[in-house]
Amino acid sequence: MVAKCPVSNNSGTSCPFASSNAHAATSYPNAAKLNDDGIITNLNSKRSSEGMGLPEAMSKETIDMIIATAPVVAPKALDITKCFYGKVLGKHPELKQFFNTSHNVPISDHQPKALAASIIAYATNINDLAPLLVEGGPIESICHRHVALAIHPMQYVVVHENLMAAIGEVLGEVVTPAIAAAWSEAVLFLAKAMIDTEEPLYQMVERREGGWSGFAEFEVSKIVALTEVVKQVSFRPPADSPLSGKKFAFTEGQYLTIQIDIDGDGLTAPRHYTATSPTGADYLQCTIKKQTGGKVSTYVHEQLKVGDKVTLATPMGVFILPEEPSSSVLMSAGIGVTPMVNMKRKLGDSLKLVVHVDRYPESHPYREFFEEDSNSKTLFKYTRVTGRPTVEDLVGETLEMAGTDNEFFICGPEKWMMDVQEALMAKGAKKVVCEVFGSQLATGCPFFQTS
Repeated sequence: MVAKCPVSNNSGTSCPFASSNAHAATSYPNAAKLNDDGIITNLNSKRSSEGMGLPEAMSKETIDMIIATAPVVAPKALDITKCFYGKVLGKHPELKQFFNTSHNVPISDHQPKALAASIIAYATNINDLAPLLVEGGPIESICHRHVALAIHPMQYVVVHENLMAAIGEVLGEVVTPAIAAAWSEAVLFLAKAMIDTEEPLYQMVERREGGWSGFAEFEVSKIVALTEVVKQVSFRPPADSPLSGKKFAFTEGQYLTIQIDIDGDGLTAPRHYTATSPTGADYLQCTIKKQTGGKVSTYVHEQLKVGDKVTLATPMGVFILPEEPSSSVLMSAGIGVTPMVNMKRKLGDSLKLVVHVDRYPESHPYREFFEEDSNSKTLFKYTRVTGRPTVEDLVGETLEMAGTDNEFFICGPEKWMMDVQEALMAKGAKKVVCEVFGSQLATGCPFFQTS
């Protein structure tokens, strides 16, 4: 029988998601090392915007032009970003190491949608960027993701070049020299703002306990099957690593970035999975659901074994608790439970209720972990046992048990989160914070809302 690709369903073709490990890397000689400044890093490229000639501010003429042309650009934004990714990945195939191919053209428009949403949001708020710059908002989230991917300033030059080419190609003669100059300055100004935001983040992760920048080599130390399709994978630094014996500081709710060179060509993009090891432990851990057609998750479930080498980027992300947690409710569905593990550890008595929706009790990862604390109230719904609760019923029961004067942290399928967030806000919830696994800007799901 001829094998079929699980994504295209075509027979007799090479499947980009095949889980053969015949060419998988067994070591990573270019991983992070201790440098002369006492920093553990493998970032050797330029690290600041200094000397790049990027604009310190946008001229009034540029702002006025962006406002005037945004209504023309917005309806074509997705066409522009699809064109952009086709161009940039065609000219620079080495950049495929940063993009999950299953989320990008020609397979998917998920990543182009995220960039298109970013362009529209930027143009819409060009007069006042404050809504984009809020703590825990879009710009901070993107910068955290860039640090997790080890993006460096010179890559913004490549983005600018190819994005401007895509704008010109899609919009054609509409793009006059004046329009092109304005959009060019706006893109370059945003590039500087992001580079200048990312560098302090790199410095922060290099200074924190057990910290490094870029990708460091780790060994798989333990693999535990939590359910039929969810595995918990733990990692420790090799004995000769400068990270050996360190305890790893990060913030509860953040994600760990794992890169496995499955094909031996350095082009398998990193994946991001919530860190489920306790903060300050001497190991790192993430919890991975096997996704149909998922190249890395399938490899982890079918091929990865204890002793194998991978590279990890330090935990990042903005779906976190405030420094001084207040009364909180955790709401999740499916694999969205993973950020709630460390949030529960952090919240202590401030945790008022844990809500989770899954198919069966047996498919619910970390069920015992949440049930073992008799002081924490839980509300678990199993759709194949008692039926799928409506959002209205779930939110109503949640508020009956916990009240509205809480911060609600939600993670699960996009549409479910959007509906739950809307229902909570309609009933007077104090604050609702959401986490999308993937590019949140591609979904329209707000990062947070307050009453």
